[in-house]
Amino acid sequence: MSNSLSVLLVDDDEDDYLIIRNLMAKIPSSPFKIEWISSPEKAKDVIDAARHDIYLIDYRLGDQNGLELLSQFDLVQRPEPFIILTGAGDENVERRAMRMGVADYLVKGALDSELLSRVLRYSLQRKIIESQRVRQLMEINRSKDEFIALASHQLRTPATAVKQYVGMILEGYAGDITPEQHKFLQSAYESNERQIKVVNDILRVAKLDLKKITLRRAEVDIGKLMESILHDSASLFKNRSQKVIYEQPAEAVTALVDTEYIRMALGNIIDNASKYTPPEKSITVTVAPASRGKVVVDISDEGVGIADKDIDKLFKKFSRIDNPLSVKVGGTGLGLYWSNEVVQLHGGTIKVSSKLGSGTAFKICLDTKA
Repeated sequence: MSNSLSVLLVDDDEDDYLIIRNLMAKIPSSPFKIEWISSPEKAKDVIDAARHDIYLIDYRLGDQNGLELLSQFDLVQRPEPFIILTGAGDENVERRAMRMGVADYLVKGALDSELLSRVLRYSLQRKIIESQRVRQLMEINRSKDEFIALASHQLRTPATAVKQYVGMILEGYAGDITPEQHKFLQSAYESNERQIKVVNDILRVAKLDLKKITLRRAEVDIGKLMESILHDSASLFKNRSQKVIYEQPAEAVTALVDTEYIRMALGNIIDNASKYTPPEKSITVTVAPASRGKVVVDISDEGVGIADKDIDKLFKKFSRIDNPLSVKVGGTGLGLYWSNEVVQLHGGTIKVSSKLGSGTAFKICLDTKA
């Protein structure tokens, strides 16, 4: 711990400031130096600057309160402890403060120099321990992602070889096979395809989480790109007896994107719409320019839909939502997570609206310029 620790007090009452200052002065060999701000508006800029080691925030701050001020910051991510001061104990305020990440909660009337010193020192020490724990967890997570990436690569190589050899036998390169042998080999081929897809999904996500994706942006006609994606998926829609309605733009609508990654991201969303849409139903795709240099891709289906409580789960890693088709279609729960991360990496957004039993609509917004 450094020899001098700066403490910022945000309190609109000068008398309270004088009391806190005097209590700090009574702390033996005190390392604490206090600064005072009475205005919560000015306090926001000072807290943003992160020039202090500890922050004492009064709950009552004129027209607003200390929790409203602190709600503008991510206290969990901040390395400094924030402590709320109040004139009277209130369990509701205390619970709200702790949920926000406040380090402690003190009642002014119960304060003395010993308690103040202990709270300041302990809150600072807890933050140091929390920061060390976060760094350890981040390192563990990084090692885990590296292991997944390495393991996935090692799994994909032999699986791809198996696919090639089984495919050659099915094509007759090793001689004639009986119908029963063909049936077994076809089943093995399809199982191997599913395995490769799972491995590829894990490998792509690991690469994304390790920040090893480099975008190679170019001006891409999103209308033609979508046309190509739908053409490649035509057999899929046919096998599922689904109708696809594509509302193509009258003129070229370009965006500055990495073709490979955006193609896979949009393809994942199209595939997701198809998987959760029953036979004889429609999937509608629209590409259109939007205001302020944006391109919008709308993908809507007449599928099973998503309950409001489950919308937030859509883009979480390994998250799958139970519905009448979820057991049948399978999946890793990584496709939409990956698509959302890739779109965000491009500076774009994905918005979802849905009604249970009536279908889901995805709105993907991309920039036309970097």
